[in-house]
Amino acid sequence: MSRGIDRSRGRRHELYERLDALREARNSRSPREQLDVLDARLGEDVGALKERKRLHYLIENPPKRKKEKKGDTD
Repeated sequence: MSRGIDRSRGRRHELYERLDALREARNSRSPREQLDVLDARLGEDVGALKERKRLHYLIENPPKRKKEKKGDTD
């Protein structure tokens, strides 16, 4: 008898919590730090080609901050 995949609510909740923690950790890293993580996991310049291309672009062209409108006091 195979056990299959545990799809209970508790397990799904556990997975979503883990996903949120991983997402927060990823969002707190800079593009350079994320490249270092990829290198540590996969090896120097190995795998995740689209992600690496995107990160290199962000390093070379950092996003500009939007200017706030004058008189906007929210």
